[in-house]
Amino acid sequence: MELKLIIFDMDGVILDSERVANIAWFEVSKRYGLGITLEKLRNIKGGTVKRTQGILAELVGEEKAKKILDEKKEIQLEIIKSEGGIKLKRGVVELLKYIKERDLKCVVATSTRKESAERQLKETKVYEYFDTLVFGDEVVNGKPAPDIFLKACEKTGVLTGEAVVIEDSVLGATAANNAKIKCFVVEDTIKFTEEENKLAYRKFDSLLEVKEYLER
Repeated sequence: MELKLIIFDMDGVILDSERVANIAWFEVSKRYGLGITLEKLRNIKGGTVKRTQGILAELVGEEKAKKILDEKKEIQLEIIKSEGGIKLKRGVVELLKYIKERDLKCVVATSTRKESAERQLKETKVYEYFDTLVFGDEVVNGKPAPDIFLKACEKTGVLTGEAVVIEDSVLGATAANNAKIKCFVVEDTIKFTEEENKLAYRKFDSLLEVKEYLER
């Protein structure tokens, strides 16, 4: 396989946002007695807002689900503000610079909506590294469906066999496998089970390790 394209998930891979999201989830869980644990978040991480709202609505009803998500978002924004802005994950800039040096194509494919994703990537000064972006509101079916990664290949004119996806979530890794694209897993707050590890073509502790692997 000649590697031509690297597709990045955003939250938990590029941005240190999943840690903040977890704090917000646990806070709203306490407020509403939802009993949310890291294990329960496994089914939410990497998915679209619509999917998450649907899962919540089954538990508490549609109106309350929307209210909970709004409050969770507010808490996240407060935490990010108190920390002086959203932070990048370790090794992001080094890997992005290396990808550009290799003249490989580089895409963000995120379940996050366009307005929010673009703003965060610009604030963290990595937006310009990417050839194009694919957002959750651009595809009909969110992760674990393959749509978002297939769209990334389509936009760049690259075959799925010439691409690699970098993911941190089980939903995202499943989507990559469904798209028949090799998946590099860099775990963040959710650790993969032995069975879920089968979704990974390779696993890495950080994006710096991904860079080292690609340099071989």
